[in-house]
Amino acid sequence: MPTAIPKSVLFLGTGNQNRSRFAEMVFNSVAGKMRLPGRAKSRGLAVERGVDNVGPMAAPAVKALEVLRIQAPNDVARTPAAAMAEDFGGANWIVALNEVEHRPLLEELFPAWVEKVEFWQVADVPQAMSDIEREVMDLAARLIVGGRRRVVAEVLPAPSQPTAAKAPPAGKALTARVGRETAGRRGKGVTTVFDLALSESALKELAGMLKQRCGTGGTVKNGRIEIQGEQRERIVSELERLGYRVKRVGGS
Repeated sequence: MPTAIPKSVLFLGTGNQNRSRFAEMVFNSVAGKMRLPGRAKSRGLAVERGVDNVGPMAAPAVKALEVLRIQAPNDVARTPAAAMAEDFGGANWIVALNEVEHRPLLEELFPAWVEKVEFWQVADVPQAMSDIEREVMDLAARLIVGGRRRVVAEVLPAPSQPTAAKAPPAGKALTARVGRETAGRRGKGVTTVFDLALSESALKELAGMLKQRCGTGGTVKNGRIEIQGEQRERIVSELERLGYRVKRVGGS
């Protein structure tokens, strides 16, 4: 069982119109599905410095939310909010979306909190929203097992680098077997994905994507992916969409 899940998460961005706001809403959606206590909020470290940091949420972030079927009209419509000292004091977990951008701002504005911030490496680029999805799922997974702050050496590989977790290598349609297990799990079954010729890191990345799509937890054990609950239909669909060949094993 979780032992130290924060009651609140604070996401910090530059203008609080795009990346940090998207992270807030994705985290709250995931936390709701996983029944994690508490919620996230987001704030900007330099709202007043950007002429474009006005109005509602940025259009690319809104479109990304629509793809994920996340609906929070009030959060989308609100104007950017600047970070205040009380935001830090009320947060159990603090994340800055990009270290290069946000560490200098934190050192200038909130120096007492710099060492308590977890820094991600999400740049303001077209693939930022998919980067944030992956980072949020990683954070949720860490919180489920009690919470452990990531250090720089543990930063996830950049998703801009093609990996097998996104799609099989060209010309090599990998086969995945998908089944379900309940024995010895006190009635809490898992959906399994196995016999995939992938490296451990690629399996973990694929598992992270499947957890996000299913809105639940999971892990990688002994070369196989385990996703909580009955998720076979969704997982088969996602794997086939990515280009994998899928074989179902076992019965109902």
